[in-house]
Order: sequence, then structure tokens, then C-alpha cells
Amino acid sequence: MTKHEFETFLETKASEAKTPNTIDWGARKQEWLGSLQKFYDEVEVWLSDYLKSDKIGMEPGEVTLEEENLGVYRAQSRVLTIGADRVVLRPIGTLLFGVRGRVDMEGPNGTVKFILTGKRSNGIRISASAAPASGRAAAPAPESEPDASEEWVWKIATAPPKVRFIELTSEAFFDALMEVVNG
Repeated sequence: MTKHEFETFLETKASEAKTPNTIDWGARKQEWLGSLQKFYDEVEVWLSDYLKSDKIGMEPGEVTLEEENLGVYRAQSRVLTIGADRVVLRPIGTLLFGVRGRVDMEGPNGTVKFILTGKRSNGIRISASAAPASGRAAAPAPESEPDASEEWVWKIATAPPKVRFIELTSEAFFDALMEVVNG
């Protein structure tokens, strides 16, 4: 890197530091917590018959999360009891690459990840490009998050290496629940 390129880099960094933060972090956290509550409400609807007949128990819980720009905050969790097994729906956070939030369903035989993402999103796409030795090539902007105007919905993320997002329906939820309880 030449001295001129380094000075340009420093000027860019100084300019970025002076630019006011345009993200309303308080609103972002409230949006996340509201989406989390909607997720739990939907789970409760799907389980309602089993909750009424005491075949499944569901208790509220709380976890402490810490995220950059949001600080330390409390978020609701849920604990399901199915026979002798406990299944925890634990929020992970909202400031994650490629999604707006994640909740892990942890059972005795594994974990299933629920993610809050754009309705049209069907997986994480990562791309890379190489610059020719003679100079820098403009790299395309990475797709870090769905378009802000897109509707946010909960989906199930499959295991790596090829992560896909599956529509979250009652059937998909029951399949995931069976997976973490039965193995």
C-alpha cells in the first residue's frame, strides 16, 4: 500500500467517525423484542391443545443478552416440558450476520435454530472476488441482510455447511421439536 493510499484510508476512517449514527438502537431492540414475543405467541397457538391437556408444559423465562450498541438487556425465553424432557427456547440476539434475530430450541438431543429473516430469503449467500495483481477490482457489496422494506418472518435454519432457510409452519415446528427431544 502506498503512502497516498494509506492517507486516503485514514481520511475515510476519520469521515466515518464524524458521521452520526443513523440507527435508532432503542427502536431496533424493541422491534427485536416484539418479534420475539410474536414468535412465542405463535408457538403457544401451535401447542395450545397440548398445553390445555397438560401433555406439554410451557413456562416463561428470562435470559440476559449483551450486544454491541444495545448493551445488556433482558429477553424472554420459554421452557417446554414434555414428559421428563425439558426444551428451552433461548433467544441468541438480533445483531447477527444475514438475519434480524435468532432463537435456539435446545433439547436433550440437539439444537434447532430459528431465525428472523426476510420473507423471500431462503439461505445465506456469501460471495468472494479476487483483485487482479495490477490493481484493485471493485467487489460487489455482500448481502448481509434482506432489504429493509422486506417483511420479516421466522424460519428454521438448516445445519451447515449449506445453510438453507425453511418456512416456519406448525408442521415444521413439530418436526423440529421431535428432533431435539427424540434425536
